Amino acid sequence: MTAPAEAFSLLDGELLDRIRRLELFSRFRVEGTLNGLNKSPFKGFSTDFVQHRQYHPGDHLKYLDWRLLGKTEKLFIRQFEEHTNARISVILDVSGSMGFKSESMTKHEFAVRTAAILFFLALVHRDSFSFSAFRTALVNQVPFGSGEKHLHRTLAALLEDRPEGGTDFQNGLDSSTAHIRRRGLTVVLSDFMDDPDIIVKRLSHLRFKGSDVIAMQIHDPSERELDFTTVTRFHDPEGPEVLVVDPQLIQKQYRQAFDNHIVKIKAACRHHGFEHVALPVCDDYHVPILEFIHWRMERFV
Repeated sequence: MTAPAEAFSLLDGELLDRIRRLELFSRFRVEGTLNGLNKSPFKGFSTDFVQHRQYHPGDHLKYLDWRLLGKTEKLFIRQFEEHTNARISVILDVSGSMGFKSESMTKHEFAVRTAAILFFLALVHRDSFSFSAFRTALVNQVPFGSGEKHLHRTLAALLEDRPEGGTDFQNGLDSSTAHIRRRGLTVVLSDFMDDPDIIVKRLSHLRFKGSDVIAMQIHDPSERELDFTTVTRFHDPEGPEVLVVDPQLIQKQYRQAFDNHIVKIKAACRHHGFEHVALPVCDDYHVPILEFIHWRMERFV
């Protein structure tokens, strides 16, 4: 297993300071065991008022609403929103297409760094987190846990697998998310190079179980451009197929198909009630994910 020092090198000190000021929370109620930043399905007595309920003998008098008593001559208890830690699951596609590289890093390397940011964010806010990697099925998994030692184990596992082989989103996602049985936040990192209907159908099962779902689609900008000037041999990264073609003859249609694929996945995600964000591979890998988290904080806080 990768040494913790190498795993933590995914994030530098300045970036860690920026991450500490962010929050990645579930839009929906979650079930946890520690006090955190996410709303619990259970009513408690914290700071955010939710509703009144009738007083019962044995209730603490400090929660009695004396003003309402004066108006109605009835006893009511003020209930507040209890906050809890979230259960955050990060699911990573490690199939062959994630190994595409045009500049400084592959889509896989970009996704690994993005996942590391999410895990550190979970640690800062005392959330429980798990990690799963899949191709045609589950290939690696770290169960739910919390704390620095768990973060070391998770980051080390994050670096274990290299992108190779084919993808089966139906079986891969099903096996990677079978451990998710309680409400929480599930983030899937992939290039989603498959039928959008199949992908979103599998993700929607998590949404129906109460999970808040974010589909993070990793793409390399050069993948869209198909910027070649001579006849080129294209190798399928997930199979033996080879295609010889003059890119200039199909460039326009290819770019349109590429854009339509992302648009279709985004629309399907929205239709099923969860989020989609397209993250372009870039040297400043932290910029797209931090911008998304900032946007999410402003939208839902």
